Amino acid sequence: MRKKTSFLLLIFLFLTSCTLSAQSGVTVTPSPIPSATYTKTPLPTITATPYLTPTPPAELITSGDWTSPYVALTFDMCQDPLYPAGYDIGVVDVLQRYNVPATFFMGGDWMRTHPDETKALAANLNFEFGNHSWSHADFTTLTQEQIGQEIDMTEDMLFQLTGKHSRLFRLPSGLYNESTLQVVASHGLYTIQWDSVTGDPDPTFDAATILSEVQRTVQNGSIIIMHGNGRGWHTAEALPLVIDYLKNKGYTLVTVSQLIGLEPLPQAE
Repeated sequence: MRKKTSFLLLIFLFLTSCTLSAQSGVTVTPSPIPSATYTKTPLPTITATPYLTPTPPAELITSGDWTSPYVALTFDMCQDPLYPAGYDIGVVDVLQRYNVPATFFMGGDWMRTHPDETKALAANLNFEFGNHSWSHADFTTLTQEQIGQEIDMTEDMLFQLTGKHSRLFRLPSGLYNESTLQVVASHGLYTIQWDSVTGDPDPTFDAATILSEVQRTVQNGSIIIMHGNGRGWHTAEALPLVIDYLKNKGYTLVTVSQLIGLEPLPQAE
């Protein structure tokens, strides 16, 4: 019963991680709500990096190779358009200070209200971007056409702001069905989940608790999920502890693309 309760609590936290009010000290950008009708904006002519395969497999990727000591830190940057989120500069400062790679899953509406922050993240060569939908909706309630629009709107916003396309997609709140996976794959994206949950959307999870969750769940090939939108309440405080722990345990930090073989791995430390 305890395991079931813990699971339900984690689901609730991820469902609310893009709708709760931002923590004190984290910038929140109020903005008008976009209209329901979306019109594609003509994009500049830029040659994007081609995908390794035209259509990735329609499957959920939760980790990399369990036999190799590589781990990926990931951060969700999302918001419900009705509840604008913030930008946790403390998280970025820690990553830059430690000079470690990270994968940011970018929400389209979050980028719309944080264009300068998006460009600043894109300027760091250690960071890569994934697509995290436009409005952080429950994809199991949307039609295939609506899911496609959520993906395309986000990809267009990312491209307009950074000149880059993503190869990765993270499901809002981790919710999906087989139809969802098919649509994501048809857009040339790999669906990335996680296997190490920090619980950082829970305000009661202090830095020590977040570290203990990583210690409890991390293994070779792990994808660790955190938040950089101000909905990870103690993430910036915990991140140095997490990075030190991982390094001391012999893990090498990589991007998700490196972890799943889309890009070459660095030499293990």
